Parts: sequence; C-alpha cells; structure tokens
Amino acid sequence: MPSGANSECAICGKTSRETRPLKLKRCSGCRTRIYCDIDCQRVDWPSHKVTCKKKWHDKHRKCDDQSLHEGRLELITWTLPGLDVGWANVYLNEVDDLKHKFEVEFGGDEEKFFEYWPQGFRWTCCGLDGAITYGCDHHGTGKKPCTCDFCRMGQPLPDSIYKEVDPARHGLELPRGPDPRSFHAGHAALASQMRPLFGLP
Repeated sequence: MPSGANSECAICGKTSRETRPLKLKRCSGCRTRIYCDIDCQRVDWPSHKVTCKKKWHDKHRKCDDQSLHEGRLELITWTLPGLDVGWANVYLNEVDDLKHKFEVEFGGDEEKFFEYWPQGFRWTCCGLDGAITYGCDHHGTGKKPCTCDFCRMGQPLPDSIYKEVDPARHGLELPRGPDPRSFHAGHAALASQMRPLFGLP
C-alpha cells in the first residue's frame, strides 16, 4: 500500500484490515486515491476525474532493477525522537538552511527540490528514501514480486531492519514479508553468501 496505518477506501471507509484477504486498490491514473473495489471507484469517478492526473514523481517510479514504485514521493517533514535528523532528512542544525533554500530558491516546488535533494523524500509504498534507486522493497504489496534479498530468500525482514527507527519509514504500515511470489533458489543462495561479506544482516 502507498500509505500508512489510516489507509482506507475513499468512498466507504473500509480499511485494509477489513477487506482482507482482498487488498485495497489504487486509482491507476494518479496512484494516490484508494478504493476497496471497482464499485466504489465507479461511484467516485465523476468527482475524482477532475483532479486525477499524473503526478510529477511518476517519471521517477522506475528502479534500477526494473521494478516500479507504486506509491508516491512524499517530502519528509517530521523529526523523530532520539534521531539527529529532521525536515528533509537532514541533520537538525542544517534544517533551517535547507528549508530556506526550498522556500526561496525553489519557490516551494517539490519537483525541483527533489532534483536537488532526493534523499529528503520517501516512497510511501516501501519506505525507501528518494535517493535509493535499486528497487521497491514492498514485501508483497506491489503488483509484481518484491525484488529485495529477503523476499528472494523467502525470509521475513529481521528485527534489526524491521524495527529500526527511520525517517523514511515513519508512519507507514509496511509488511515484513516475505513476498511468496519472490523466492528464487539462485538469488537466495547468492544473497545468503554475499550479505555477511558486506556486513549486512
């Protein structure tokens, strides 16, 4: 899903928990409006079609591994307790300068600011920051299989990753995986050998 714990159908208000085992669906045009089924989408279309359009971040959806982000790019505007980073994912002592640059030099234009500072944004489908281009770690919520190492190994995310406090994942209701469509014996063997060599969990 592209959104957090309060994801619900735009018409009837059903949440992802209420629609299980079926998943909430996104509008294929703007990728932000959410529905529980086609009937609710049809009811909403007469009013939604006025605002439904491609978003500036659509051209950034494609990842280096050919997967696609299905969420949206969102400017990080929060500070988490215990972390030394805040607005736009920068150190607290740099926030005022960068915010001033965003407002004055870029006129508050998020698209232009993204080109300058992609790590200040996060993808709502996977909680990866905008500077990471290697894939969408959605762990089973995307249209196509997740391409992360853990899903390919058939393993859920370890606590060290899943429970890590991270500005880009804050507030998102992300699954732990694994995506049952992703397991690949060859990738699993390679990842299990290579990750420890690079000090990865």
